[in-house]
Amino acid sequence: MQTSSQPSTQTLQTTERLRQLLPEMFAPKLIKGEQFLRIQLTSELTIALALSWVEESLLLPSHLITPIPNMPPSVMGLMSSKDQVFWAVNLAQLLELPIAIEPSQHYEVVVIRAVSTQSDPLSDSESLNTNTDGNLYLGLIVPKIRSSIRLSKEDIISPINEVDANLHPYLSGQVSIDGDRVLVLSAEAIGKARSLTSARR
Repeated sequence: MQTSSQPSTQTLQTTERLRQLLPEMFAPKLIKGEQFLRIQLTSELTIALALSWVEESLLLPSHLITPIPNMPPSVMGLMSSKDQVFWAVNLAQLLELPIAIEPSQHYEVVVIRAVSTQSDPLSDSESLNTNTDGNLYLGLIVPKIRSSIRLSKEDIISPINEVDANLHPYLSGQVSIDGDRVLVLSAEAIGKARSLTSARR
């Protein structure tokens, strides 16, 4: 005896009734906004970077960072991930904020695809920080990586309160999340930071 794989009339009627009663269940859900990664720099300062610029986040053993002499103070050395070698940068120090990251056995790192370039601003070797597409990568060492959030353009507004002048070149705006102010920074602007591009080659 063969059983039919076709849905019964009763099933079709039930589905149609549900479609009429609960149309939102059957309508495609449009997810608005862009995803951002929240990073806690201090107890009072949280920033967000667009996830479209974030390659990965990881917990990196400190011994895997190779110090290089004659680099800007924010550059802690070279690191590697996914067959790429690039600079590990203390983000707070790069932003010239009075925030110290204590020496540790492990560091929280956000790897960003900072900017497309034909040359590495920190080296004469194009292959050191860039892949075959010419994308510049940076490993941003931060105190604490929090969670991802989704924001629409309407959520991001001009800062209401005064913002440290050192952040102005990187600032895209601010959002309020659960009553907390989060500053939205540009990963591309961070990749073009003057302290990196003016470094000795």
